[in-house]
Amino acid sequence: MSAVRRALAVLPVAAVAMAAPSAQAAEIKTLPCVPYVAGQQSMPIVAAGFTPGSFVTVYTNTTANPTPRILTSSRLDALGGFQLATLPPPFTKTNGNLETFNLIVEDKTNPAAPIIAAVPFQVVRFGMTRNPTPKRPRQRVTYTARGFTPGKPVYAHFSFKGVTRRTVSLGTAKGPCGITSKRMRALPTKVRYGAWRAYIDQTKTFSAKTRPQWIDPFTITRVLR
Repeated sequence: MSAVRRALAVLPVAAVAMAAPSAQAAEIKTLPCVPYVAGQQSMPIVAAGFTPGSFVTVYTNTTANPTPRILTSSRLDALGGFQLATLPPPFTKTNGNLETFNLIVEDKTNPAAPIIAAVPFQVVRFGMTRNPTPKRPRQRVTYTARGFTPGKPVYAHFSFKGVTRRTVSLGTAKGPCGITSKRMRALPTKVRYGAWRAYIDQTKTFSAKTRPQWIDPFTITRVLR
C-alpha cells in the first residue's frame, strides 16, 4: 500500500488571505487547487461582502453532480466576511485523482433576495500512479505525480534494501495542481528481486526527512505478479 510522510501540513487560511475578496461585493475565495491527503489536508476559505453578523452556508457542486452539497457554515464578522479552514469535498468517484468543483456561499438574511457568490476550484489527490499497472519490471508505463509544488521538478528515488539505486526526474510540476508525467520503464534501474520503494518528492538528493514525500512500495519477483 502506498503511503505519505506527513505530506501536507494543514493549509492555513493565510494561504488565500492575500487574495481576500473586496468588501464592496460578495465574493468567496479558496486555493485554485487543494491537495487531498486523507486525514491531513484542509481547505482555506475567505469571504467578504455579505451581511455583517449573519450566518452563511458554504456548498460545493460539480457539473456532473449539480446538486449542492453542504461543506460548512459560518457566522460573518462585523465587516460581513469570514476566514476558516475545512475539509475539501470528496471526489465524485472514489478512485478520482483530479476534479473541478464550484465553491458556493449563500447568505439568506433576506430570504426574498439571498446573496450568493461562487468560484471554481480543483481538488487533486496527492501522490503518484503508474498506468498501466506493470506486470514486469522492464515494461514501459506512465508515471504521473500529482499535488506537488508547481514550477519545481519532481523526482522518483528507487530504493532497494535501504540504498537508493537510481533517481529519475519525472519533469516539472505544472498547473495549479502541480502535475507531471513521464513514460519510462516500471523499474528504471538494474532488476533486483525483492522489496523496493519508490519515494516521490521534489528534492534531487534523496532524504527520508523530505516533506512532502510519497512512498510507493512494490515487490519484484521471479514469478510475474
